[in-house]
Amino acid sequence: MKEDKIPKVFISYSWSSDDITMPLAERLVSHGVDVVLDKWDLKEEQDKYAFMEQCVNNPEVDKVLIVCDQKYADKANNRKGGVGDETAIISTEIYGKVNQEKFIPIIAECDEEGNPYVPVYIKSRIYVDLSNAEQYEAEYEKLLRNIYEKPLFKKPKLGSKPEWLEEDSVNLFPLQDLVRQLKGSSDVRKQNLIIRRFIDQYIEILKSYYDKGLSAGQQVYETWMKTKNVRDYFLDFLDALLETDCDMGRLLCEIFERFYNTLTCVKTFNDKANSYGDIECDVFKTLIWELFICTVTFLRHFEDYETLNKVLSNTYFLIDSGFGGSFKPTNYARFRHYSRPIEEYYKPESEKKDLFTLMGNTLCCEREKYPIYTKETLAQADLFLYQVFNAFDLVSESTSYRDSCWFPTCYVYAGERMYEWEKMKSRKYCEKMYVLFGVENVEKLKNVISKCTYERDMHYRGSFDAALAILNYIKIEDIGSIN
Repeated sequence: MKEDKIPKVFISYSWSSDDITMPLAERLVSHGVDVVLDKWDLKEEQDKYAFMEQCVNNPEVDKVLIVCDQKYADKANNRKGGVGDETAIISTEIYGKVNQEKFIPIIAECDEEGNPYVPVYIKSRIYVDLSNAEQYEAEYEKLLRNIYEKPLFKKPKLGSKPEWLEEDSVNLFPLQDLVRQLKGSSDVRKQNLIIRRFIDQYIEILKSYYDKGLSAGQQVYETWMKTKNVRDYFLDFLDALLETDCDMGRLLCEIFERFYNTLTCVKTFNDKANSYGDIECDVFKTLIWELFICTVTFLRHFEDYETLNKVLSNTYFLIDSGFGGSFKPTNYARFRHYSRPIEEYYKPESEKKDLFTLMGNTLCCEREKYPIYTKETLAQADLFLYQVFNAFDLVSESTSYRDSCWFPTCYVYAGERMYEWEKMKSRKYCEKMYVLFGVENVEKLKNVISKCTYERDMHYRGSFDAALAILNYIKIEDIGSIN
């Protein structure tokens, strides 16, 4: 329907439904619908049958509303009176024409068992039920949207085939099977055994994505894209962990420590390696960055702030070089990764060269997994990791800048609202934040939040807007100020 077109409807009804029909007609007119009704438009000298036939067949009439109560259904089924005449006309149109969407049954009455009174010839059609006062407004909106062709749920525009959607080159069934076993187990000892097997199997499958021959940024990017299915099994694993009795925080710390120390070391793939290029393990660093953001997305979704505290405040003992080397204490910022092959080698020659970040765009826009891992929630989890960093007394023996902060790669895709910080005005809600930050009262909470200040330099080159900090959402004095 054209935006400027006035929709036109004809209402077929019985006198017994006047109480619903007349208010409905008047309300539709008030909402810009041109309603044709015999009481308004049938002149005394006009033939009633000809009037009805013209209204039903008129191509200018967009919809025919059939108001159904017991009287109408009986007359329609028995072809009695004016309703019977209209039924003969309408049924011919319904059975003989392709455009059946023109006819909309409106339920005005139901029997004692709640079944609507509907003529047999339209019994199988989807209807609008205005017989129930509690549902009237929702059903009326559905009708109005139908008339204006503005559905509440609109089919999205057809996109293109995702680049990562290829036949798996590795067998992922063992991961699927272990996730199912974990969800079906109630024995703690067995749960722990399955968890260990899953992590072992997961790492072995990831190893198959290693390619010493990688020499271009596009190859790194395309390999990362192929890992989406295996990434999704880790997300299913997170969901299964909720049903176990394990210490989820401690377990996740161990998992990410092991991921990093195993998959970013060239010796894992070639124990005789005597050279190392940053591009060799870049895809694994990129995937670990993604998995960590996804894990935080998951924990925020379920408001599991106790586990979040353990994961974010933990001291991780990680290798200090691509050859392995010694394990040095550091913090979660090490899991943040900037892929030079993707951002500096591949992006400038790709169709997305004008983006601030190809990594962030790909994660948020091409690697969503509904309902939890959406563009908005992934971007907010990444921003969250930056915002809380200074609130923890984090350890690092490294003097590298990469361990001193978490740059939120996806901040340009985050919305303007961060519910954790806005709700801290409530003393009751602050209790959740005590758990997140490991404090006992409002004053200590204010103290740690005071460290989370806005940093003007925390932005992309060419971007005017920097990543927002916690204190952009709430003032220190407002924390815990209301019930």
